[in-house]
Amino acid sequence: MNIFYILTLSIILIGLFGIIVKKDLILIFINLGVFQGGIVLFFVLLAYDANSPIISTNLQSYADPLIHSFLLTVIVIGFANLALMLVFAMILSSKFKTLEVDEIEKKVKKK
Repeated sequence: MNIFYILTLSIILIGLFGIIVKKDLILIFINLGVFQGGIVLFFVLLAYDANSPIISTNLQSYADPLIHSFLLTVIVIGFANLALMLVFAMILSSKFKTLEVDEIEKKVKKK
């Protein structure tokens, strides 16, 4: 197995672990970004093919540009989602005076 696949899998698992374990909304959002970055790296590795046909014979290997254009779109949409999540976190923190998920759930259940 290639070392890049192992590193990518470790980044994905670190992000997933942080999403599950952390209780602060901002830390969850940061780990969600790490998780998304690992997924994008995984697809970049999958897009690389050493034996892909190409018109020019000078190139030995290349990465498929179509996959990279889709991944650029994924990165932009992920950034927009992160911005919306931060706005919702600001609204929650001003309403409940905390960013802890457990505290917010307790205060919502009381109402």
